[in-house]
Amino acid sequence: MARALTKEELDDARRLKQIWIAKKDQLNLSQVKAAKELGYNSQGAISQYINGRVSLNFQAAAKFAKLLRVEIKDIAPRFTPLVSKPIPSSLDGYTAHSTASIGGLDNHTPLDWFAFSTRFCGLVHVPAEHIKLVRLDDDSFKEFPSGTVFLVDDRDLQSPSDGVYMLRDGERLISRRITIDSDGVTISSGVGKKQRMTKDVFSLLRIVGRVISVFSPVV
Repeated sequence: MARALTKEELDDARRLKQIWIAKKDQLNLSQVKAAKELGYNSQGAISQYINGRVSLNFQAAAKFAKLLRVEIKDIAPRFTPLVSKPIPSSLDGYTAHSTASIGGLDNHTPLDWFAFSTRFCGLVHVPAEHIKLVRLDDDSFKEFPSGTVFLVDDRDLQSPSDGVYMLRDGERLISRRITIDSDGVTISSGVGKKQRMTKDVFSLLRIVGRVISVFSPVV
């Protein structure tokens, strides 16, 4: 069973719905068209976000903001404190992360440090020790270019919802978009052939984390 959304998350959904209603005709949008433009497999994901059945994460809120031509703060002001930048001269109020082991595998790719507001952990409901940085070092996941940095929640995720996840494939990590419906699960690398499987088979896969935000490497 999906968790109940907090008041803050419901307020985000309310703002999103108000903006959607106000702008969908002007921008010639339908839920089907929005799903296609935002990279979701069906309009169901759009409906769930708009109607407050699923919490907006940072990535989803940013996508809707771009689609609807508004600022992310107009939809989800709770994400406004999130920053990604070199470590400031004072780390007061910031948490710094570099690459880390995830799913029993070490990510050896050197990364500059990332620093973000410590409020962010509370905003995304993820303890700081479970936030890891993983860099995409090939083009196996077509939605993002090689070098993209994923901010990952590495807690044990036995009942995932729609989103982008890190999975263990032998001795490497791969990124895939997962969409769940009443008939089963679709796993996509972003373009091309999608893999369908039953939920029983899907439960055997090794999910090692959910992507909660996406960045480019700090230079």
